[in-house]
Amino acid sequence: MTRASSRHGRSDVLSRAARRARWEVARRLRPKPAPAPWPAERLQRELRPGRLAREEQTVTATLYGRLSDEDIAATEQAIREHPGAWEHYFAGAERATDRGLLLALGVWVEAPELLARTGLTRAEPPEDVHAMTRGAQNAAGGLYEANMVIDALLSAGGEITGVSSALDFGCSSGRVLKPLAAAFPDVSWHGCDPNGAAVDWASAHLPGIRFFRSGAVPPLELADGSLDMAYAISIWSHFEPRRGLEWFEEMRRLLRPGGHLVITTHGLSSIAHYAATGQRSTEQSAEIATALYERGWWYAAEFGASGDWGVVDPNWVNAFLSPEWLLTQLCPRWRVLLYAPGRNQENQDLYVLQRV
Repeated sequence: MTRASSRHGRSDVLSRAARRARWEVARRLRPKPAPAPWPAERLQRELRPGRLAREEQTVTATLYGRLSDEDIAATEQAIREHPGAWEHYFAGAERATDRGLLLALGVWVEAPELLARTGLTRAEPPEDVHAMTRGAQNAAGGLYEANMVIDALLSAGGEITGVSSALDFGCSSGRVLKPLAAAFPDVSWHGCDPNGAAVDWASAHLPGIRFFRSGAVPPLELADGSLDMAYAISIWSHFEPRRGLEWFEEMRRLLRPGGHLVITTHGLSSIAHYAATGQRSTEQSAEIATALYERGWWYAAEFGASGDWGVVDPNWVNAFLSPEWLLTQLCPRWRVLLYAPGRNQENQDLYVLQRV
């Protein structure tokens, strides 16, 4: 084959990949039909005792389950007495049916019964300290992410009762650790992040958790095999791929054999999410999808000279990874127990990995 024909063939391959990428983005952006109602007999099958027992281990259910009827009534009354809170969040309903929202607002208005029973605290970082969320609806911390971590562990066959030591890798100011530590106080919880101000604030305001500052590269100041579980929410979505592999090796050092790692990454679902929200153009979305199909990753340094909240690292980027590339790099040193595309906010993919 001549050089000219070779280039032409390569061009055809790229063209097909680009068309396939655009089709994939368009397919994922098409509105999905509403699901049909479940028959009563199927609901009974799905809500079997084992499933209910698993759901009762989630963070929200665990914390809410500590409240008596009198505690709930007193918390609801405290919210009603806060100007406009009940009408705004519960639209005049007689009772609060959203357990997570009740927990958050109860913490926000500092209902004494709720704080005493759950171990939660109103502490919220000031504006100059990094926090992903703030305000009344998030006063109990990152309940969504905490529930997601525990649900992922249970879905993969793990048990929170078997976890004695766990790490939030990339914890910022501790919003996910806050409800986790309250729900499962017998676990030795650790949190690390390169943002020194966030870690310092968390250390001062969230007792019972060991926080420490992490560097841009391994290792962490933890002993070999000292963890039963680690999780990282939207952290490998920011590592340059080679740096991300270095940190996978570090997680493997820290976890005991059989230990679990829960992570989220940008993937094809994220391409559709950002295209739908207008955060990335159709052209760039197709470029990212083509890169995932062809080599398995795409990244760009998009934080600028000031970095991400003052953390400047050329290998801290916006990154997308295909599951095929990720699993090729990790196996057989890791076992993949769960892969859930778009599980995190219908955006990032979720993986549960087990250290071999």
